[in-house]
Amino acid sequence: MILEDAVAVATQELDAIRIEKEIPGIACGLMKEGKLVYSFGLGETLLGNQSPPTADSIFRIASMSKSFTAQAILLLRDRGALKLEDLITSYLPWTGTIGLPADSAPITIRDLLTMGAGLPTDDPWGDRQEYLPLPDFDALVGAGLTFNRKVNTGFEYSNLGYALLGRIISAVSGQPYETFMKREIQDPLGMTTSTYFSDLVPESLRAHGYAKFESGVVPEPTTSNGAFTPMGGLHSSVKELALWVSMFQTGKSEAQNPYRLVQSVLAKEQGEIAERIITSSYGYGLYIDEDATLGRFVSHSGGYPGFGSHMRWHRESGWGIIGLANLTYAPMVPTCSKIMNQIVHLYKKSNKPKVILGHATQEAFAVVNGLFNTWNNEICDRWFTENMDLDQPRQERSSALEKITSGLTGWTVLADSLTAPTLSFAKWKVQSGEVMIEVEMLMSPEKSPRIQKLTFKTST
Repeated sequence: MILEDAVAVATQELDAIRIEKEIPGIACGLMKEGKLVYSFGLGETLLGNQSPPTADSIFRIASMSKSFTAQAILLLRDRGALKLEDLITSYLPWTGTIGLPADSAPITIRDLLTMGAGLPTDDPWGDRQEYLPLPDFDALVGAGLTFNRKVNTGFEYSNLGYALLGRIISAVSGQPYETFMKREIQDPLGMTTSTYFSDLVPESLRAHGYAKFESGVVPEPTTSNGAFTPMGGLHSSVKELALWVSMFQTGKSEAQNPYRLVQSVLAKEQGEIAERIITSSYGYGLYIDEDATLGRFVSHSGGYPGFGSHMRWHRESGWGIIGLANLTYAPMVPTCSKIMNQIVHLYKKSNKPKVILGHATQEAFAVVNGLFNTWNNEICDRWFTENMDLDQPRQERSSALEKITSGLTGWTVLADSLTAPTLSFAKWKVQSGEVMIEVEMLMSPEKSPRIQKLTFKTST
Protein backbone atom coordinates (compact mmCIF):
# COMPACT_ATOMS: atom_id res chain seq x y z
CA MET A 1 0.00 0.00 0.00
CA ILE A 2 2.83 2.41 0.73
CA LEU A 3 3.98 2.31 -2.93
CA GLU A 4 0.53 3.42 -4.07
CA ASP A 5 0.59 6.17 -1.45
CA ALA A 6 4.12 7.20 -2.47
CA VAL A 7 3.16 7.42 -6.14
CA ALA A 8 0.07 9.46 -5.29
CA VAL A 9 2.04 11.88 -3.13
CA ALA A 10 4.84 12.31 -5.70
CA THR A 11 2.46 12.79 -8.63
CA GLN A 12 0.31 15.31 -6.80
CA GLU A 13 3.19 17.41 -5.46
CA LEU A 14 5.20 17.44 -8.70
CA ASP A 15 2.23 18.21 -10.90
CA ALA A 16 1.24 21.08 -8.62
CA ILE A 17 4.72 22.63 -8.73
CA ARG A 18 4.96 22.06 -12.49
CA ILE A 19 1.79 24.05 -13.07
CA GLU A 20 2.61 26.73 -10.50
CA LYS A 21 6.14 27.37 -11.79
CA GLU A 22 5.36 26.72 -15.48
CA ILE A 23 7.95 23.95 -15.69
CA PRO A 24 7.81 22.40 -19.17
CA GLY A 25 8.57 18.85 -18.05
CA ILE A 26 9.43 16.72 -15.03
CA ALA A 27 10.70 13.14 -14.83
CA CYS A 28 10.53 11.32 -11.50
CA GLY A 29 11.68 7.99 -10.16
CA LEU A 30 10.86 6.38 -6.83
CA MET A 31 13.37 3.95 -5.37
CA LYS A 32 13.12 1.30 -2.68
CA GLU A 33 16.19 -0.46 -1.29
CA GLY A 34 18.31 0.16 -4.36
CA LYS A 35 15.69 -0.55 -7.02
CA LEU A 36 13.70 1.78 -9.24
CA VAL A 37 10.15 0.73 -8.35
CA TYR A 38 8.17 3.40 -10.20
CA SER A 39 8.82 6.19 -12.69
CA PHE A 40 6.64 8.71 -14.46
CA GLY A 41 6.79 11.92 -16.46
CA LEU A 42 4.74 15.10 -16.52
CA GLY A 43 4.54 17.83 -19.15
CA GLU A 44 6.81 17.87 -22.19
CA THR A 45 10.45 17.34 -23.10
CA LEU A 46 10.12 20.03 -25.77
CA LEU A 47 7.41 22.68 -25.63
CA GLY A 48 4.73 21.79 -28.12
CA ASN A 49 5.73 18.18 -28.75
CA GLN A 50 3.16 16.80 -26.28
CA SER A 51 5.67 14.13 -25.34
CA PRO A 52 6.11 13.70 -21.56
CA PRO A 53 9.52 12.74 -20.18
CA THR A 54 10.17 9.08 -19.42
CA ALA A 55 12.72 7.30 -17.26
CA ASP A 56 15.02 7.34 -20.33
CA SER A 57 14.73 11.08 -21.00
CA ILE A 58 18.08 12.82 -20.57
CA PHE A 59 18.36 16.03 -18.54
CA ARG A 60 21.41 17.98 -17.45
CA ILE A 61 21.67 17.05 -13.76
CA ALA A 62 23.83 20.06 -12.85
CA SER A 63 25.45 19.93 -9.39
CA MET A 64 24.34 16.37 -8.78
CA SER A 65 27.44 15.79 -10.94
CA LYS A 66 29.59 16.62 -7.91
CA SER A 67 28.85 13.24 -6.36
CA PHE A 68 30.40 11.60 -9.45
CA THR A 69 33.52 13.76 -9.23
CA ALA A 70 33.85 12.92 -5.54
CA GLN A 71 33.65 9.19 -6.25
CA ALA A 72 36.37 9.51 -8.89
CA ILE A 73 38.66 11.12 -6.31
CA LEU A 74 37.92 8.32 -3.84
CA LEU A 75 38.60 5.72 -6.54
CA LEU A 76 42.01 7.25 -7.22
CA ARG A 77 42.65 7.32 -3.47
CA ASP A 78 41.76 3.63 -3.19
CA ARG A 79 44.22 2.85 -5.98
CA GLY A 80 46.98 4.66 -4.11
CA ALA A 81 47.28 7.40 -6.73
CA LEU A 82 46.58 10.20 -4.24
CA LYS A 83 45.70 10.90 -0.61
CA LEU A 84 42.89 13.13 0.58
CA GLU A 85 45.38 14.93 2.85
CA ASP A 86 47.61 15.82 -0.12
CA LEU A 87 48.02 19.50 -0.92
CA ILE A 88 46.48 20.52 -4.22
CA THR A 89 49.77 22.17 -5.19
CA SER A 90 51.27 18.66 -5.40
CA TYR A 91 49.14 18.00 -8.49
CA LEU A 92 48.41 21.53 -9.72
CA PRO A 93 51.65 23.50 -9.19
CA TRP A 94 50.15 26.65 -10.69
CA THR A 95 47.78 26.89 -7.71
CA GLY A 96 50.79 27.95 -5.62
CA THR A 97 49.96 31.55 -6.53
CA ILE A 98 46.30 31.25 -5.58
CA GLY A 99 46.71 33.83 -2.80
CA LEU A 100 45.72 32.16 0.49
CA PRO A 101 44.53 34.31 3.42
CA ALA A 102 47.20 35.31 5.93
CA ASP A 103 48.09 32.53 8.40
CA SER A 104 45.83 30.08 6.58
CA ALA A 105 46.51 26.39 6.25
CA PRO A 106 47.13 25.23 2.66
CA ILE A 107 44.32 23.63 0.66
CA THR A 108 44.08 19.85 0.64
CA ILE A 109 42.03 17.58 -1.62
CA ARG A 110 39.76 16.85 1.34
CA ASP A 111 39.11 20.58 1.77
CA LEU A 112 37.84 20.79 -1.80
CA LEU A 113 35.72 17.64 -1.43
CA THR A 114 33.98 18.93 1.69
CA MET A 115 33.54 22.57 0.62
CA GLY A 116 36.06 23.78 3.18
CA ALA A 117 38.63 25.61 1.05
CA GLY A 118 37.34 29.03 2.14
CA LEU A 119 36.36 30.10 -1.39
CA PRO A 120 33.22 32.25 -1.79
CA THR A 121 29.93 30.72 -2.86
CA ASP A 122 29.89 31.08 -6.63
CA ASP A 123 26.33 30.39 -7.75
CA PRO A 124 25.30 31.57 -10.31
CA TRP A 125 28.67 32.73 -11.68
CA GLY A 126 30.00 29.19 -11.79
CA ASP A 127 26.96 27.97 -13.73
CA ARG A 128 28.03 30.09 -16.69
CA GLN A 129 31.68 29.00 -16.69
CA GLU A 130 31.41 25.39 -17.83
CA TYR A 131 32.76 26.02 -21.32
CA LEU A 132 35.90 27.78 -19.99
CA PRO A 133 38.96 26.23 -21.70
CA LEU A 134 41.38 24.50 -19.34
CA PRO A 135 44.31 26.88 -20.03
CA ASP A 136 42.07 29.86 -19.29
CA PHE A 137 40.86 28.25 -16.06
CA ASP A 138 44.43 27.51 -14.95
CA ALA A 139 45.40 31.11 -15.68
CA LEU A 140 42.37 32.43 -13.77
CA VAL A 141 43.24 30.43 -10.67
CA GLY A 142 46.96 31.08 -10.93
CA ALA A 143 46.32 34.83 -11.04
CA GLY A 144 44.84 34.57 -7.56
CA LEU A 145 41.39 34.06 -6.01
CA THR A 146 39.27 35.73 -3.36
CA PHE A 147 38.74 33.91 -0.06
CA ASN A 148 35.96 34.43 2.47
CA ARG A 149 37.74 32.59 5.27
CA LYS A 150 40.85 30.65 6.11
CA VAL A 151 41.08 27.14 4.77
CA ASN A 152 39.29 24.42 6.76
CA THR A 153 37.44 26.82 9.06
CA GLY A 154 33.89 26.35 7.78
CA PHE A 155 31.54 25.32 4.99
CA GLU A 156 31.00 27.39 1.87
CA TYR A 157 29.62 25.92 -1.33
CA SER A 158 32.13 26.23 -4.18
CA ASN A 159 31.71 25.18 -7.80
CA LEU A 160 35.26 26.33 -8.48
CA GLY A 161 36.51 23.90 -5.85
CA TYR A 162 35.02 20.96 -7.75
CA ALA A 163 36.44 22.31 -11.00
CA LEU A 164 39.84 22.06 -9.30
CA LEU A 165 39.06 18.45 -8.32
CA GLY A 166 38.39 17.74 -11.99
CA ARG A 167 41.82 19.10 -12.87
CA ILE A 168 43.38 16.86 -10.21
CA ILE A 169 41.59 13.81 -11.64
CA SER A 170 43.05 14.59 -15.07
CA ALA A 171 46.53 15.28 -13.70
CA VAL A 172 46.63 12.02 -11.71
CA SER A 173 44.99 9.75 -14.29
CA GLY A 174 46.69 11.25 -17.33
CA GLN A 175 43.32 11.34 -19.11
CA PRO A 176 40.78 14.05 -19.90
CA TYR A 177 38.24 14.27 -17.09
CA GLU A 178 35.34 13.15 -19.30
CA THR A 179 37.27 10.12 -20.57
CA PHE A 180 38.22 8.95 -17.08
CA MET A 181 34.67 9.38 -15.79
CA LYS A 182 33.16 7.36 -18.62
CA ARG A 183 35.66 4.50 -18.39
CA GLU A 184 36.01 4.26 -14.64
CA ILE A 185 32.70 5.51 -13.20
CA GLN A 186 29.83 5.46 -15.71
CA ASP A 187 30.47 2.39 -17.86
CA PRO A 188 31.09 -0.03 -14.95
CA LEU A 189 27.64 0.89 -13.59
CA GLY A 190 25.94 0.58 -16.97
CA MET A 191 25.33 4.33 -17.33
CA THR A 192 25.93 4.13 -21.06
CA THR A 193 23.71 6.98 -22.27
CA SER A 194 24.87 9.43 -19.59
CA THR A 195 27.37 11.88 -21.02
CA TYR A 196 29.27 15.10 -20.39
CA PHE A 197 28.88 16.12 -24.04
CA SER A 198 25.64 17.92 -24.94
CA ASP A 199 25.97 17.04 -28.61
CA LEU A 200 26.05 13.30 -27.80
CA VAL A 201 22.57 13.34 -26.28
CA PRO A 202 20.19 11.73 -28.81
CA GLU A 203 17.44 14.16 -29.84
CA SER A 204 14.88 11.43 -29.25
CA LEU A 205 15.87 11.35 -25.57
CA ARG A 206 16.79 15.01 -24.96
CA ALA A 207 14.85 17.10 -22.47
CA HIS A 208 15.32 20.63 -23.76
CA GLY A 209 16.19 23.25 -21.18
CA TYR A 210 14.14 26.41 -20.64
CA ALA A 211 14.35 29.66 -18.71
CA LYS A 212 11.48 31.74 -17.42
CA PHE A 213 11.51 35.53 -17.84
CA GLU A 214 8.83 38.21 -17.77
CA SER A 215 8.40 37.61 -21.48
CA GLY A 216 7.61 33.95 -20.82
CA VAL A 217 9.30 30.56 -20.97
CA VAL A 218 12.08 30.53 -23.57
CA PRO A 219 14.62 27.91 -24.70
CA GLU A 220 17.99 27.93 -22.93
CA PRO A 221 20.95 27.35 -25.28
CA THR A 222 23.01 24.22 -24.67
CA THR A 223 26.57 24.68 -23.46
CA SER A 224 29.77 22.83 -24.22
CA ASN A 225 31.99 21.06 -21.72
CA GLY A 226 35.09 22.67 -20.25
CA ALA A 227 36.90 23.39 -17.01
CA PHE A 228 33.74 23.55 -14.88
CA THR A 229 32.21 20.35 -16.24
CA PRO A 230 33.24 18.38 -13.08
CA MET A 231 30.95 20.51 -10.95
CA GLY A 232 27.77 20.29 -13.04
CA GLY A 233 28.15 18.98 -16.56
CA LEU A 234 26.65 15.48 -16.56
CA HIS A 235 23.55 14.67 -18.63
CA SER A 236 21.61 11.65 -17.38
CA SER A 237 18.19 10.03 -16.94
CA VAL A 238 16.06 8.76 -14.10
CA LYS A 239 16.82 5.17 -15.15
CA GLU A 240 20.59 5.60 -15.11
CA LEU A 241 20.66 7.80 -12.02
CA ALA A 242 18.78 5.00 -10.27
CA LEU A 243 21.90 2.88 -10.83
CA TRP A 244 23.95 5.62 -9.18
CA VAL A 245 21.65 6.02 -6.19
CA SER A 246 21.46 2.24 -5.81
CA MET A 247 25.23 2.13 -5.31
CA PHE A 248 24.83 4.33 -2.23
CA GLN A 249 21.68 2.68 -0.95
CA THR A 250 23.21 -0.78 -1.06
CA GLY A 251 26.49 -0.14 0.67
CA LYS A 252 28.71 2.66 -0.66
CA SER A 253 28.79 4.50 2.63
CA GLU A 254 31.93 6.66 2.93
CA ALA A 255 30.68 9.65 0.93
CA GLN A 256 27.43 9.63 2.93
CA ASN A 257 29.11 10.26 6.28
CA PRO A 258 28.76 13.82 7.63
CA TYR A 259 32.09 15.61 7.48
CA ARG A 260 31.58 19.37 7.55
CA LEU A 261 28.68 21.06 9.35
CA VAL A 262 26.53 23.21 7.08
CA GLN A 263 23.71 24.46 9.31
CA SER A 264 20.95 23.55 11.76
CA VAL A 265 17.42 24.75 11.05
CA LEU A 266 14.00 24.50 12.65
CA ALA A 267 11.81 22.77 10.07
CA LYS A 268 8.21 23.89 9.95
CA GLU A 269 5.32 21.58 10.73
CA GLN A 270 4.18 19.62 7.67
CA GLY A 271 0.80 17.94 8.09
CA GLU A 272 1.22 15.23 10.72
CA ILE A 273 4.99 15.81 10.86
CA ALA A 274 5.74 18.06 13.83
CA GLU A 275 8.16 20.98 13.91
CA ARG A 276 11.69 19.67 14.45
CA ILE A 277 15.43 20.39 14.16
CA ILE A 278 17.34 19.36 11.01
CA THR A 279 21.13 19.43 11.07
CA SER A 280 22.80 19.47 7.65
CA SER A 281 26.37 18.45 6.87
CA TYR A 282 28.42 17.88 3.73
CA GLY A 283 30.26 14.66 3.05
CA TYR A 284 32.05 13.86 -0.19
CA GLY A 285 29.83 15.32 -2.91
CA LEU A 286 26.66 14.68 -0.89
CA TYR A 287 24.58 16.45 1.74
CA ILE A 288 23.55 14.60 4.89
CA ASP A 289 20.49 15.81 6.81
CA GLU A 290 19.83 14.53 10.33
CA ASP A 291 16.10 15.02 10.89
CA ALA A 292 15.28 14.78 14.60
CA THR A 293 11.94 13.12 13.79
CA LEU A 294 12.35 11.32 10.47
CA GLY A 295 16.00 10.26 10.58
CA ARG A 296 18.87 10.60 8.12
CA PHE A 297 18.47 11.73 4.52
CA VAL A 298 21.28 11.86 1.94
CA SER A 299 20.95 14.07 -1.12
CA HIS A 300 22.29 16.47 -3.68
CA SER A 301 20.54 19.00 -5.84
CA GLY A 302 21.32 20.56 -9.17
CA GLY A 303 20.45 24.01 -10.47
CA TYR A 304 21.64 25.20 -13.86
CA PRO A 305 20.53 27.37 -16.80
CA GLY A 306 17.67 25.33 -18.23
CA PHE A 307 17.44 22.70 -15.51
CA GLY A 308 16.73 21.84 -11.87
CA SER A 309 17.22 18.43 -10.25
CA HIS A 310 17.39 16.55 -6.97
CA MET A 311 18.19 13.04 -5.74
CA ARG A 312 17.40 12.06 -2.17
CA TRP A 313 17.22 8.87 -0.14
CA HIS A 314 16.37 7.81 3.39
CA ARG A 315 18.63 5.18 4.82
CA GLU A 316 16.33 3.63 7.42
CA SER A 317 13.31 3.07 5.19
CA GLY A 318 15.17 2.39 1.94
CA TRP A 319 13.02 4.90 0.04
CA GLY A 320 14.50 7.38 -2.42
CA ILE A 321 13.48 9.84 -5.12
CA ILE A 322 15.01 11.30 -8.27
CA GLY A 323 13.43 14.43 -9.73
CA LEU A 324 14.56 16.07 -12.98
CA ALA A 325 13.05 19.20 -14.50
CA ASN A 326 13.84 21.27 -17.60
CA LEU A 327 13.50 24.81 -16.23
CA THR A 328 16.28 26.97 -14.80
CA TYR A 329 16.58 26.35 -11.06
CA ALA A 330 13.29 24.44 -10.96
CA PRO A 331 12.45 23.92 -7.25
CA MET A 332 13.12 20.21 -7.12
CA VAL A 333 14.83 20.43 -3.71
CA PRO A 334 11.85 21.60 -1.62
CA THR A 335 9.38 19.53 -3.65
CA CYS A 336 11.30 16.25 -3.53
CA SER A 337 12.13 16.85 0.14
CA LYS A 338 8.45 17.35 0.92
CA ILE A 339 7.56 14.17 -0.96
CA MET A 340 10.21 12.14 0.85
CA ASN A 341 9.11 13.51 4.22
CA GLN A 342 5.59 12.30 3.57
CA ILE A 343 6.73 8.89 2.32
CA VAL A 344 9.00 8.36 5.32
CA HIS A 345 6.24 9.48 7.67
CA LEU A 346 3.94 6.86 6.13
CA TYR A 347 6.70 4.28 6.45
CA LYS A 348 7.26 5.06 10.12
CA LYS A 349 3.53 4.90 10.87
CA SER A 350 3.31 1.42 9.38
CA ASN A 351 6.71 0.16 10.59
CA LYS A 352 7.11 1.03 14.24
CA PRO A 353 10.71 0.42 15.31
CA LYS A 354 11.39 -2.32 17.83
CA VAL A 355 11.92 -0.84 21.27
CA ILE A 356 15.11 -2.05 22.96
CA LEU A 357 15.81 -1.09 26.56
CA GLY A 358 18.88 -1.82 28.64
CA HIS A 359 18.32 -4.40 31.39
CA ALA A 360 18.39 -1.79 34.17
CA THR A 361 16.19 0.53 32.10
CA GLN A 362 13.60 -2.24 31.83
CA GLU A 363 13.58 -2.67 35.60
CA ALA A 364 13.39 1.08 36.18
CA PHE A 365 10.52 1.31 33.69
CA ALA A 366 8.49 -1.09 35.82
CA VAL A 367 9.49 0.71 39.03
CA VAL A 368 8.38 4.12 37.77
CA ASN A 369 5.05 2.78 36.55
CA GLY A 370 4.46 1.43 40.05
CA LEU A 371 5.09 4.87 41.57
CA PHE A 372 2.07 6.27 39.75
CA ASN A 373 -0.16 3.95 41.77
CA THR A 374 1.81 3.89 45.03
CA TRP A 375 4.65 6.24 45.93
CA ASN A 376 7.42 4.40 47.80
CA ASN A 377 10.40 6.28 49.22
CA GLU A 378 12.40 3.10 49.86
CA ILE A 379 12.18 2.25 46.17
CA CYS A 380 13.17 5.82 45.32
CA ASP A 381 16.19 5.56 47.65
CA ARG A 382 17.31 2.49 45.77
CA TRP A 383 16.69 3.75 42.24
CA PHE A 384 17.28 7.53 42.33
CA THR A 385 20.80 8.90 41.79
CA GLU A 386 22.15 11.56 44.18
CA ASN A 387 21.25 14.42 41.87
CA MET A 388 17.54 13.56 41.76
CA ASP A 389 16.67 15.01 45.20
CA LEU A 390 19.03 17.93 44.62
CA ASP A 391 17.40 18.74 41.29
CA GLN A 392 13.91 18.52 42.81
CA PRO A 393 13.29 17.83 46.52
CA ARG A 394 11.76 14.40 47.11
CA GLN A 395 8.63 15.78 48.79
CA GLU A 396 8.10 18.28 45.98
CA ARG A 397 8.42 15.53 43.38
CA SER A 398 5.95 13.21 45.14
CA SER A 399 3.49 16.08 45.67
CA ALA A 400 3.72 17.01 42.00
CA LEU A 401 2.98 13.43 41.00
CA GLU A 402 0.07 13.26 43.43
CA LYS A 403 -1.33 16.46 41.95
CA ILE A 404 -1.02 15.35 38.35
CA THR A 405 -2.60 11.93 39.03
CA SER A 406 -5.56 13.66 40.75
CA GLY A 407 -6.13 10.76 43.09
CA LEU A 408 -6.78 8.35 40.24
CA THR A 409 -5.53 4.76 40.48
CA GLY A 410 -5.09 1.90 38.06
CA TRP A 411 -2.45 3.63 35.97
CA THR A 412 -1.30 1.49 33.07
CA VAL A 413 1.10 1.99 30.18
CA LEU A 414 -0.62 3.21 27.01
CA ALA A 415 -0.21 0.63 24.25
CA ASP A 416 2.52 1.39 21.68
CA SER A 417 3.53 4.59 23.49
CA LEU A 418 7.00 3.39 24.57
CA THR A 419 9.95 4.72 22.57
CA ALA A 420 13.65 4.41 23.33
CA PRO A 421 16.18 6.39 21.28
CA THR A 422 18.96 4.68 23.29
CA LEU A 423 19.29 1.83 25.76
CA SER A 424 19.33 4.34 28.62
CA PHE A 425 16.54 6.74 27.65
CA ALA A 426 12.83 5.96 27.46
CA LYS A 427 9.62 7.89 26.82
CA TRP A 428 6.12 6.57 27.28
CA LYS A 429 2.57 7.41 28.39
CA VAL A 430 0.48 6.08 31.26
CA GLN A 431 -3.27 6.27 31.40
CA SER A 432 -6.07 6.08 33.95
CA GLY A 433 -9.54 6.57 32.51
CA GLU A 434 -9.34 9.46 30.07
CA VAL A 435 -6.31 11.06 31.74
CA MET A 436 -2.86 10.51 30.17
CA ILE A 437 0.57 11.43 31.49
CA GLU A 438 3.78 11.64 29.44
CA VAL A 439 6.86 10.20 31.15
CA GLU A 440 10.56 10.60 30.32
CA MET A 441 13.33 8.68 32.08
CA LEU A 442 17.10 8.81 31.71
CA MET A 443 19.44 6.31 33.34
CA SER A 444 22.91 7.04 34.76
CA PRO A 445 26.14 5.76 33.16
CA GLU A 446 27.13 3.74 36.26
CA LYS A 447 27.90 0.01 36.08
CA SER A 448 24.57 -0.55 37.85
CA PRO A 449 22.51 2.25 36.23
CA ARG A 450 19.93 4.16 38.23
CA ILE A 451 17.41 6.89 37.39
CA GLN A 452 19.15 10.24 36.95
CA LYS A 453 16.21 12.12 35.39
CA LEU A 454 12.46 11.59 35.63
CA THR A 455 9.82 13.97 34.30
CA PHE A 456 6.07 13.69 33.84
CA LYS A 457 3.41 15.98 32.46
CA THR A 458 -0.23 15.77 31.46
CA SER A 459 -0.76 14.68 27.86
CA THR A 460 -3.61 15.48 25.52
